[in-house]
Amino acid sequence: MADYSVILQSPTFRAVVQENALDRFWSDALYPMVLFRAEARDEKWDAQVGDNKTFTGKGLMQTSQIPLVPGQDPLPLDYPVEQWTALMQQLSGTIDTNMPTAIVAAVNKLLEDYKQLGLQAGETMNKLARYKLFNAADAGWTVANGIHTGVTSLVVKRLNGFTRARRPDLAAGSPVRYDFVTANNPLAIIVNAVAVNVVGFTPDVAGDELGPGTLLLSAAVTVADRDPVRATTRTFRVISGGGNATDALTPGTDILHLAEIRAAVTRFRMQSVPTLGDGTFHLHLDPAAEGQLFSDNEFQRLNIGTLSEGTWYKDFAIAKLGGCTFYQNNQCPLPENVKPGGLTATFSAIDPIAGELWTNGSASTGSIVHRAILIGKDALNEYYADQAQLETEAGITGTVKKGANVTNNGFEISVDRIRVINRAPLDRLQQNVSTTWSFMGDFVTRTDGATGDAAVQKRVVGILHSD
Repeated sequence: MADYSVILQSPTFRAVVQENALDRFWSDALYPMVLFRAEARDEKWDAQVGDNKTFTGKGLMQTSQIPLVPGQDPLPLDYPVEQWTALMQQLSGTIDTNMPTAIVAAVNKLLEDYKQLGLQAGETMNKLARYKLFNAADAGWTVANGIHTGVTSLVVKRLNGFTRARRPDLAAGSPVRYDFVTANNPLAIIVNAVAVNVVGFTPDVAGDELGPGTLLLSAAVTVADRDPVRATTRTFRVISGGGNATDALTPGTDILHLAEIRAAVTRFRMQSVPTLGDGTFHLHLDPAAEGQLFSDNEFQRLNIGTLSEGTWYKDFAIAKLGGCTFYQNNQCPLPENVKPGGLTATFSAIDPIAGELWTNGSASTGSIVHRAILIGKDALNEYYADQAQLETEAGITGTVKKGANVTNNGFEISVDRIRVINRAPLDRLQQNVSTTWSFMGDFVTRTDGATGDAAVQKRVVGILHSD
């Protein structure tokens, strides 16, 4: 059989034909969705107000149900108050371009470098918003790390949601702000149905309040490896099939159903969480989760008679259902998009998703945990600084742009509130150009502990399910 991958020509003619010509176009890489940052309400950080900002939220006053006795004055009432904090931080990325290389390359490498850096900025900002939302949804849930017998030092897989408390009910407790746990400002938790207090903690990595560490308890406990540990202030979350840890998930059985989404929406409505501007809550779920919904009997019954023409089945996409707008989002945390620890079941400060990504904490014997997240109004706030204030009369060696718009695979990615600096070449030959982006600010999930039940975070609900 002839080999049609070879052009059949005479050797003489073939010798004068150019081979291995380099196409003057670089194809775009597969780029993840960047949807989480769009859920944030942005607010400018005013100048000369310091590098941290404390925000105050009010609770509700108790209602008056008892009639006054004639001639009796009403007793003064008060209302609870809580505070949360944003910390000014700077993030950036940079790339260097050698101009002699750029002008002889098949494409303008300076422009390609600028584009790729813009994509990196967009993905970075999206992940910042992602881990703030999902860590809030997983706050106050963890498991014991190893067997413990009669100990007051409990080693746990995650400290997320166990390091701070607000105790206005205690004379020496923190009355307003969520402050570090101490003997005077304890956090009540449940370990194997036993109520104890967290009075201190030691992270495995100094300064980390999300990853693994040790909880100092007010009384001794005995636990088996991976027994559930829950804070009384934990965020409400839904686990398909029930249970108090990811270990309860059974692959192929505990998949995503409409029932779990209904439970999350019900929770929001019970806690008076407002909808977003479009009148719905926003549900972000990965493509696997969306596919599982199509196999749910309840979902299928909704589509009886329209399976062939209905938009959901035609486009394999759900727009609105059950008070939610559905967002197919392939950046919901999964082992393959949490770097570098996702595939090894380790926590990494590089991409600090606190929730465990494998059912039993093991990448070799566990199954993947999928997380959908339901978001209510003002769940995430982005506080940003106007970086134009960094410029002075001394001038700038290069050019500065406010924001960037780059196109990848035909889609435009807008990087708002980002400062882009093209620094003039400073080497002796004036030919090495640096391009850098920077952001100054913080993403914060506000608290609602002064209203409703004991949960600190009420505007997000995580829905956990298996493959």
